Amino acid sequence: MFTFKCEINHENDTRAICFLFLFSVALLSFILRVLELPFEQSAGGNNSNLKDYGSAIWLTVITMTTVGYGDIYPQTVGGQVVGILIALWGAFVISLLIMVTASVFDFDAKEQRAVLYIKQSRSAAISIQHALQFFVQKKHFYVGKLSEDGDFDKKSTFLKMVKQL
Repeated sequence: MFTFKCEINHENDTRAICFLFLFSVALLSFILRVLELPFEQSAGGNNSNLKDYGSAIWLTVITMTTVGYGDIYPQTVGGQVVGILIALWGAFVISLLIMVTASVFDFDAKEQRAVLYIKQSRSAAISIQHALQFFVQKKHFYVGKLSEDGDFDKKSTFLKMVKQL
């Protein structure tokens, strides 16, 4: 019989997300560069933002990370559509990277049990402390009553015991 063991490996997850990011940057930059070539050729290099593949990589990374400086932008409709896709895909990939990074700081089962034990221990200690403070206040109250009224202790056996303490 086959058994499936679910084990989180943060190193593999991080590598997969980084590979996905780099592959996406390379592929989407290439597609963006190809779609912007007609504008670059018709403009004669005067108004072209995407002069080379490095500029396309710059635009893709800045768009994927949602920084968006605005120094380089696509001129053709195809390039603008790819820019929208880059922004949407970038939000997805960056959220995956954040999720994997956050999972590194999650507690495992033993650590969760330890935190729960500590919380319960502190809660019990605080309850005992409050009960002791209540008892001391109550004792001071009744001792004060006894000092004011000598017949007050004849009404209760508890008060007789408090007087002896």
